[in-house]
Amino acid sequence: MENHIFITKNIYKTIEDRSEWNESLVNIAKYCTDSSFGGASLIPLDEDMSEWRFGSNQDPKTEELYYNHWRNKSPLSVYTRKKIENDFLYVDDSFLSDKQIDKIPFYMEFLKEFGVRRIHHAMFKTENGNRFLLSVQSPDGLTIQSSAIIKQNLTRIIPHVIQAVGTGISFNKSKNFHEIFENSFKEMPFGIALINSENKIVYANNNLIRMESDGIFVKNNTIQVKSSDGNSKFSRLLSGSGDVHNPIKIKTETDKIFFAKVINVSSKMEQTRMVIFSIHRVNSETEAILSNLFLTASQSKIACLIANGNSIKDSSLKMNITEGTARQMVKDIFVRLGVNSQSQLTAFVKNISFIA
Repeated sequence: MENHIFITKNIYKTIEDRSEWNESLVNIAKYCTDSSFGGASLIPLDEDMSEWRFGSNQDPKTEELYYNHWRNKSPLSVYTRKKIENDFLYVDDSFLSDKQIDKIPFYMEFLKEFGVRRIHHAMFKTENGNRFLLSVQSPDGLTIQSSAIIKQNLTRIIPHVIQAVGTGISFNKSKNFHEIFENSFKEMPFGIALINSENKIVYANNNLIRMESDGIFVKNNTIQVKSSDGNSKFSRLLSGSGDVHNPIKIKTETDKIFFAKVINVSSKMEQTRMVIFSIHRVNSETEAILSNLFLTASQSKIACLIANGNSIKDSSLKMNITEGTARQMVKDIFVRLGVNSQSQLTAFVKNISFIA
């Protein structure tokens, strides 16, 4: 029981620091195989998740050989294409005899080189839809009883692995996203805050903090305006009952006039919004910086052309690209921004004021 508690705690350590997976997989291998000579790997089944490749064997040759040569060559690789109906799918190679294994190159030329004999897989899908494979490799000397114990131990910890991987992916996306804001807007000449669905501050730059002397301040991790009229206007802006597409004018107790605007920042960060306070209207230069967080330069250019009334065909001629390429770019933009029509794209671009 103590072993299980230890391994569970070890798995959840990976959420805030995914590099902890290497050590965690060492402990998973020991826990599942009851041996110091086994191995374990966390293998993403989606190509765009390569940064989530981890293994108990720190020899770089292991990853290079597997991903560049041996991947999809094991007898169990056919299962990676199966749909995961339940929480996870467990498979192992117990259907192969030792004599059969001795004739299969994957075992004799790859696994044997690293001192392991048989493989046990648990395939799973996170809440975000990312597909992974947790593989445990047992050392030589495996018995039928040992294989059953490995299956029991692996299926016991896999729910914790699924939870840790899914939460870790969300945490790292959020962390990277917030770091972009911190680096980009730390000293911008505006008060800027990133807020969540409950209007709680996730990040606020220095200028917003300095606005306290003007009556715009942070209290209980929310943005407050000292004047009752200003606070009422700002509350309506946050609730969406006011016009969220245009800045609102707020007069503070110091008689300064501020403009405030709320912008939906990313379709992938649900209900994440940016609040901007400025002593003048939000200009195109500021929102051009925001555009760099969403699209590439060429995507920004064609988005601007379309927002300015150009057709896709006309836009392709102005950018000196084929109409087919232009249409594909627009489709990619729709996916990245979470819109599904040119009118929605135009509204988004005009709101953010993208420039090439």
